[in-house]
Amino acid sequence: MTPTARSDRHAELRRLAERGGLLFDGGMGTMLYERGVYLTRCFEYVSIEQPALVRTIHADFLRAGARVLTTNTFGANRLKLEKHGLADKVADINRASVRLAREVADGRAFVAGSVGPTGLGIRQLAGASGLRAEQALAEQIDLLLEAGVDALVFETFSNVAEVELAVRIARDRSALPIVALVMFEASGKTVSGLGPQPVSRRLAATGADVIGSNCGGGPDLLFRVTAPMVAAGKPVMAMANAGRPENVEGRTIYVANPEYFGVFARRLLKAGVRVLGGCCGTGPAHIRKMANATRMFAPDAPRTGAVELTPVDPNAGVPIADRSTLGARLAADEFVTSVEINPPNGFDLGKKIKAARALKAAGVTTINIADGPRASLRMGNVAMAVEVGRATGLEPLVHVCCRDRNLLGLQSHLLGMHVQGLRNLVIITGDPPKMGPYPHATAVYDVDSVGLLDIVNGFNHAIDPAGREMPEPTRFVLATGAEPAALDYTRELRRLEMKRDAGAEVVMTQPVYDPGKVERFLDDTADLGLPVMLGLCPLASFRNAKFLHENVPGMQVPGDILERMAAADARGEGQAEGIRIAREALTAARDRVQGAYIMPPFGRYKVAIAVLDGFIDPIESSPEASPEASALRPAAP
Repeated sequence: MTPTARSDRHAELRRLAERGGLLFDGGMGTMLYERGVYLTRCFEYVSIEQPALVRTIHADFLRAGARVLTTNTFGANRLKLEKHGLADKVADINRASVRLAREVADGRAFVAGSVGPTGLGIRQLAGASGLRAEQALAEQIDLLLEAGVDALVFETFSNVAEVELAVRIARDRSALPIVALVMFEASGKTVSGLGPQPVSRRLAATGADVIGSNCGGGPDLLFRVTAPMVAAGKPVMAMANAGRPENVEGRTIYVANPEYFGVFARRLLKAGVRVLGGCCGTGPAHIRKMANATRMFAPDAPRTGAVELTPVDPNAGVPIADRSTLGARLAADEFVTSVEINPPNGFDLGKKIKAARALKAAGVTTINIADGPRASLRMGNVAMAVEVGRATGLEPLVHVCCRDRNLLGLQSHLLGMHVQGLRNLVIITGDPPKMGPYPHATAVYDVDSVGLLDIVNGFNHAIDPAGREMPEPTRFVLATGAEPAALDYTRELRRLEMKRDAGAEVVMTQPVYDPGKVERFLDDTADLGLPVMLGLCPLASFRNAKFLHENVPGMQVPGDILERMAAADARGEGQAEGIRIAREALTAARDRVQGAYIMPPFGRYKVAIAVLDGFIDPIESSPEASPEASALRPAAP
């Protein structure tokens, strides 16, 4: 590789780390042990004794979605190898390990040279033995650089002074990316009593490109220690163990399952941690779940699984105007409205049908029905959509989430919906089970919302995810969600662009109570060319507003709105004030959006009608068009 090409590769790796969602591999030592390498052997020497085994493990992590492969050199410094009688093999081991990782990566992934601590204690490092530690680190770093790694990762250092020394040695020798990771104890502090913030400041001062923590505990501990490190201003990395090790019948195992890793990966990324990976106890299954999470945050992350579609012929599909009534209204630039009515947790649909009839009579375009909202037990939304459609003549807008069905099940589900006449879809990733009353239920997430949009868009062009032609195209209208008030707003815009490219045709926003954020979102997304339905959740009371603000991500309620709701509650007019606030938001944005998406509190559909009163025309001949709901509309203040 030429110096220019190497420099470009280093710049690309830094860019990905700064942008977020970069994924390293898992525990090499764990995988060697699981495949028959005894704990008493030198794991690093396996690169020479059994190179095919090391190559296979790298390949398994690459297929799982890892974008950085770490070399099998964690303990390949001279001081560590002396304990195995292999000090004379230090050069051979490091060179062989880099070669194996590079052969597997083959341009599809980066290769990071793994460097662990020398094994000397804090007092030894401060004494005469400190020079030996410095020489051992320098020797290994030189070997890894010579062998052609793309980055260096200093991991599992419990002594901050030792990792500072390692980074200084590396920085004196090379400009390539450096990752510096410290191991914290269960207390959330290092062995010398330092907390995450002072550690992060010291690591950032060394010149490391990425700072963070690995090992020591499971995702919960790594979240606790890495989230505060974000304030240091450097990309932060978290590499967790698969929980804390437990001894079961004489064998050491790690109890955090892959699903657990997927949930915490999303939590870490939302907290601002940019780089992820797995440490002790983690295998390809853990990395695959984290890869699903990183795809939600990194538009250029590799997509695992059969979700890469053959490019579609834009002329092969059915025009949106011919797919459904909603599609025709969108194509005609009509103002469209949707009100959320969620499935019951029993069998009786009488109240839901009554609500749908009243909404239709008021002039509402459609209702939308969630798919297991908040990971709770509800009637299947397809069954409800079919029955409500049959009873009212409405074309429901049905949510499809990625949580509960694997790739094959999702495709069968979609084709079944098409046969039953359901044409309007909201594609979402879905809330993880841990948010609901069934935290031990298995979440699938073979794809995320972008991947599922890819699939359905392919169906609309008569192509399945394997690239094979289908007998005929489906006729789905594809809606997607967006959070104008997202904490990581830049990521949200990138995600929306990805969704547009994957086939999304209309955006339904989460509720926003800050007019400035609505304007910013509409300005920033104007070039995407997607019609926007403004999400509105009329506040029911001050208590309701406070709960949404404190507990629901992306639903920030500004202080002036909270004050208005508190004052209205004191007058006994909380609901009326909530309706007034929603109407003000819709009035302000009416000329810039193509519709409204109402999420009435506690299923109060009459509140939705009151919000929309004057924005839509009721069906005059319908006996359902009663003035009762419109009477809820508050007078102007």
